[in-house]
Amino acid sequence: MYHYQSLLAVLLFAFVHLFAEKARRLPLGFRRRFLSAGSGIAIAYVFIDLMPKLSKFEPVVTNAIKPFFPLFERHVYVMALLGFLLFFLVDRGKSILDGKPAYLYLSLSSYAIFNLFIGYAVVDVKNPEVQPLALFSLALALHYFVNDYSLTETLGEQYDHVAKWILIAFLFIGWFLGLLFELPPAAVGLISAFIGGGVIMNVTRHELPEGHPTSVPALIVASIVYTAILLMIG
Repeated sequence: MYHYQSLLAVLLFAFVHLFAEKARRLPLGFRRRFLSAGSGIAIAYVFIDLMPKLSKFEPVVTNAIKPFFPLFERHVYVMALLGFLLFFLVDRGKSILDGKPAYLYLSLSSYAIFNLFIGYAVVDVKNPEVQPLALFSLALALHYFVNDYSLTETLGEQYDHVAKWILIAFLFIGWFLGLLFELPPAAVGLISAFIGGGVIMNVTRHELPEGHPTSVPALIVASIVYTAILLMIG
């Protein structure tokens, strides 16, 4: 039963990839409030749900890796930092490689890895980062929506005609791999940390940039409401 629910989550993410650019047809006022509400929910998810759960993975990862790296600690946070830095480099690569095929490949590769991990993560019912799945799917779908909206501005037709289909494919590849292979808890923790670092960077990169069509009240209200829901369910 849970596998069907995880498939619905992946289908939801794929649907967002397909149709996020259609938001440009919405009235500006509604579009501003909707995008800002999505940003607010993603931000609340990062600080209230994701970051506390990363700390729970640390003992598991440390016990598994310590025999190989006895002087190396805080592995989960290092992996989260690597996820953050990867998308930071993608962001900075735009100013250097703008208009060049290399930037498309760099951006597409990073998001494909991210989607592969997401597709895998939602299959694992034991992964606390994606539980409850409905709330995780809502937060990530809105994150994808704002992210894709920005990517269509950056990559234009290249994203619409090629990139989004590749990203959708990697979602399903990750989901299928999740059905076939069960990774040890330490590996799941590291993957979750990478996802977390990527989400944190993308929140600041795409959802809070200067010039983004932001509605401050919608962002704040959405953050408060989603935070209250997360706190109520523990």
